[in-house]
Amino acid sequence: MPERKDDPYYIRDYQPGDETAITTLFGLVFGQVLTEAHWRWKYLDASSTSPIARLAFNAEGELVGHAGAISLRGWRQCRSAPFFQICDVMVHPAARGQLGRRNLFTQLVRELLEGLAGRWPTAFAYGFPGRRPFRLGEYARVYGAVERASSLHRAAQKALGSWLGVRPLKWDDPRLDALWDRCAPELPLALVRDRAYLNWRYATHPLRRYQLFSLSTRSNPGLLGWVVIQQEEHQLRVIDLLVPHHLLNQALIALERLAADRGDHELEIWLPPGWRDEILGRVESTEVVVANMVWRLPIPTSEVQKDLYYTMGDLDIF
Repeated sequence: MPERKDDPYYIRDYQPGDETAITTLFGLVFGQVLTEAHWRWKYLDASSTSPIARLAFNAEGELVGHAGAISLRGWRQCRSAPFFQICDVMVHPAARGQLGRRNLFTQLVRELLEGLAGRWPTAFAYGFPGRRPFRLGEYARVYGAVERASSLHRAAQKALGSWLGVRPLKWDDPRLDALWDRCAPELPLALVRDRAYLNWRYATHPLRRYQLFSLSTRSNPGLLGWVVIQQEEHQLRVIDLLVPHHLLNQALIALERLAADRGDHELEIWLPPGWRDEILGRVESTEVVVANMVWRLPIPTSEVQKDLYYTMGDLDIF
């Protein structure tokens, strides 16, 4: 896309070597460290697609803005679909403040989404901004509100019984692909949660460590579901979960028992309304907004509100 001559910034696509400036800007804007190894895992290892991002530079050649997209394998209405998670949208404090189309946030995100729509006309793009960035994106007409993400909390307890057992599972277990094939038809809009995805997202994460457990019966070792967990301050966090819808409550009872056995006080899980509303627990709103990318892209927010399956693992902050 040609840059307008009256633009105060030069905007272009990512080029190899930009990651040094990107990670530096990330630290300045978010106050957290993003190593180049972490960046490469995030943008290079997720797929065979070259890193997708729009970058803005000032007159001195300094990076002052960035909007990225992680290319992922998706599933929509029983067919494979291109998915993109929009993330690391950031503008240097000195480059903020313009209005309308000259606003750098608006320019970067619109151009990023226009590029995705041009290459992948059926693409679904989503993200998980905080409330303030979401309002900016909504004003710029690039974000549509799916919902405020909610966390559901349940007390750890051994008393309740479940006929599902929870056992450690290897990341390369071939049954993971078969389970995805069985569960996919009841997930109208979701990431492809197969063995390859689990290996990238969790097994090879450069910073965090996760544990994978199977859900099965004591009499039958067949895989009925899986769960990815983390422990944090006496809390068992359910980072990701794949289980047939009708087994969700039994799965959570089994996880309550696992949490109690490990000395945790409670478990926490994020699920969309169609799943969350059918189970008991204390629900707390978070500061995260589930956002559908609406600029030039085809999937209406009403469909995403109804169909999207997501967990903590869809976010890049857990």
